[in-house]
Amino acid sequence: MSKQAIPLNSLTEVTNGGHIIYFFEDFNCYVDNAVSYIMTGIDQGHHILLIEQTATYHKILQKLKGSVPHDQLQYLHYANNIEYYGEHGNFEFQHILAHFENIMGDIQEQNKPIRTWANVMTWGDHPEKQILDNLVTYERQTTCVVQDYGMLSVCAYNTEMISSSVQTKLMREHEYMMTDLEFVKSPLYHYKASDDVIFPSLSVQSQLLYEQKHLMIEKKAVETASQVKSDFITTMNHEIRTPMNGLLGISELLAATDPNAEQREYVTTIQSSGKSLLRIVNDILDFNKLESSYDQLLIEPFNPRESVKETLDILHTAISDKNLQVNISIDTRIPQIVVGDDGRFRQVLLNLLGNAVKFTPAGSIDIDVVLLNTDDNKLKMQVTIQDTGTGIPQDKRSQLFLPFSRVDNSVTRRTEGTGLGLAICKRIIELMNGEIRLEDEHKDIPGTTITFTAEFNAYLEFDL
Repeated sequence: MSKQAIPLNSLTEVTNGGHIIYFFEDFNCYVDNAVSYIMTGIDQGHHILLIEQTATYHKILQKLKGSVPHDQLQYLHYANNIEYYGEHGNFEFQHILAHFENIMGDIQEQNKPIRTWANVMTWGDHPEKQILDNLVTYERQTTCVVQDYGMLSVCAYNTEMISSSVQTKLMREHEYMMTDLEFVKSPLYHYKASDDVIFPSLSVQSQLLYEQKHLMIEKKAVETASQVKSDFITTMNHEIRTPMNGLLGISELLAATDPNAEQREYVTTIQSSGKSLLRIVNDILDFNKLESSYDQLLIEPFNPRESVKETLDILHTAISDKNLQVNISIDTRIPQIVVGDDGRFRQVLLNLLGNAVKFTPAGSIDIDVVLLNTDDNKLKMQVTIQDTGTGIPQDKRSQLFLPFSRVDNSVTRRTEGTGLGLAICKRIIELMNGEIRLEDEHKDIPGTTITFTAEFNAYLEFDL
């Protein structure tokens, strides 16, 4: 069976999250291990939450200031461990989770990697059995959160503060155990993983960091490429889109000056070409924002029936010009109001319906919206758009949702577009916990059928 390495240094990312228990005896070793853990996290661009006593935090911070550039200390976040866990030692998990999200919520929303180091030592006046029950329950809940968030987390316990029986019980709850000098797989861990996972010992950290230096050239190349992309996007936004909006504004004014027929044709060409270029720029900027995870979905109540109707209103002229018949079927079980990002939902509808109109010279377009299921105050809808248009060639179907992919890539193609529209739709739908697919063709039914699902919150559970 292959083994998956999840080291603590910057050479390899932690993919599934790791929950480590640390039993320490020597205070100086504890501080050194905490400093090493934080420094390697900063090297990897991780944000670190240090949950610690105030005096120990300042001791760790003093050591870090001698090794870490001042501007990188912004990656270190601090919480007093007594306030964090509750001074009465109850280990109320919702209180702890709320405290964590209050400190690190903005970091989570930006999808930035997080690791935590916690000195767990607040017991209150409870008997040992209650302390044990509280700790085991807390550690199990923490393991679930660590795995869900994909974090690396160390929970440290002073061996002088807890009995050997408590230590033994905690070893059963953690796959990995650390001491002042060693890092091993817990021999008592009672959950069997599907694959063996190996952590390198702390003794090889220096060797791993030495090897990392030889990867700096590659890292620098990646950073340079990322900066070039960022500069290009900035140029697109400010040096192209802004002047183009100005040009279109001037062309509108020019069209209002009562030009002759020839001049009006020139103005129309300027407007058409300008709008086409602006659509390309906007698609590229929107796609980059979605791919970079900078974009977050809005949470707002809206009427999905109105979203469908008003999207069709936008396309009314194009539909009428082709004399297309539009058939709409919306499941009566779908609530009048749901909660989600109406703007992004309409963007997907407009793109898919716009394509259906564009590639359907005659015939009809069918829109079918059904409720798939409701669960935990959420509901999932399925939207199917079927047209009687030209269809999609077999050799293009597998690439349909890839960026810059077009059905017709020839120089003489009759329809314009960036090839980003469906890729943008796919990303938006993924953010809505849905899927999009191109249905199989039927020999006796012409055209194209695309189906997508999207998840929304129930309106009654939405906190206004």
